[in-house]
Amino acid sequence: MEIILQHGCQLSTVATMFHLPTYVLFAANPFLSTHVPARQAIQVPGYRAEKIVLEHDLSAEAFAAAFKMPIRKVNLLYGQSQFAAGDELVLPRSVTKPQTAFHQAYDYATLLQDFQNLHQLFPIFYMHTIYKSVLGKPVTEIQIGKGKRKIHINASFHGNEWITTNALMRFVNMYLIAVTHDQKLFGHPASKLFRDVTLSVVPMVNPDGVDLVIHGSKAAQEYEELVCFLNEGAADFRGWKANIAGVDLNKQYPAKWEYEQERKPKLPGPRDFPGRTPLTENESIGMYQLVESRNFDLLAALHTQGEEIYWSFEEKEPSISAHIAKKMEQASGYQAIKTLDNYAGFKDWFISAYRRPGFTIELGKGTNPLPIDQIQTIYQKLSSILMVLLTETEHN
Repeated sequence: MEIILQHGCQLSTVATMFHLPTYVLFAANPFLSTHVPARQAIQVPGYRAEKIVLEHDLSAEAFAAAFKMPIRKVNLLYGQSQFAAGDELVLPRSVTKPQTAFHQAYDYATLLQDFQNLHQLFPIFYMHTIYKSVLGKPVTEIQIGKGKRKIHINASFHGNEWITTNALMRFVNMYLIAVTHDQKLFGHPASKLFRDVTLSVVPMVNPDGVDLVIHGSKAAQEYEELVCFLNEGAADFRGWKANIAGVDLNKQYPAKWEYEQERKPKLPGPRDFPGRTPLTENESIGMYQLVESRNFDLLAALHTQGEEIYWSFEEKEPSISAHIAKKMEQASGYQAIKTLDNYAGFKDWFISAYRRPGFTIELGKGTNPLPIDQIQTIYQKLSSILMVLLTETEHN
């Protein structure tokens, strides 16, 4: 929330009053110096504004006692010695519980709402558009942390795997809470992760496909006639993996793409069509360009289903990949698998092009789209996997 101090003070004083690390305030207010002047608006992460109307006249001391605030905090926030009945005030309320949507189908509109809510509550991360989908939806990357190690995680390459976005956004939410309130994240000090790692997250690579699966053909807009034709007239799009143009985005990369071209469908459809050449689609091009511009040390793409971790491509991965895969296997109970008769995937290209660790992680079990009642189990296992990715790099 935004506050305006009535008197100047040290930034460390504000941090102490709100039980926040000073570096969190600097992250939310990069323009600040160590001293905050009077009437300076600043962002206080991890707090929400609660509007109240006083029922009785109160002195500053009585107000402080009634709302369990130190008197100095009352003076700095309100600058009043007396409060009158009927006064409308704003109280800062700490937010320590997750705020993202969870037990529901997770479409593009939900993602945008969660972005807005999280950035208002935890303005310590960067958020920007990296490309637009075929239907013109801005696709957002968020970056958390200040570290030299650069790690990328993405979700929903495939439309009917939208539950991966639910789980990833919940992890992001819990990470932001832990950093802001100086807590541990699944046993690891969040402050250390924030210092050591720059985490890049693209929670929904394929928003057009996700919305088609969840909302049906009307979500395809000017592509409605095409998707209905490609879906053979069926109104049920739950089997749709591709983008809105019928191209499988995870078969679009220059990593033995010609193998997939030879054996996969030759025309657009709900799944498996690799395109007429590599990198024809807005979404696959956008993710390619993101990787090219960021110099990531490691990445993982979240898919469903199978509870499996794929970590190799043509023996081009570094030796540390096997170690990290084994640690993820032990932490989650998923099966780490080296060889797979599959090519042209995002992690395949990353391993081939950069010779760095890349992973495809298949969350949950069943038939896509996985039922939402699996989300808690999926999230718990994903969290253990992501913590390995974030912390094992320390030993790299």
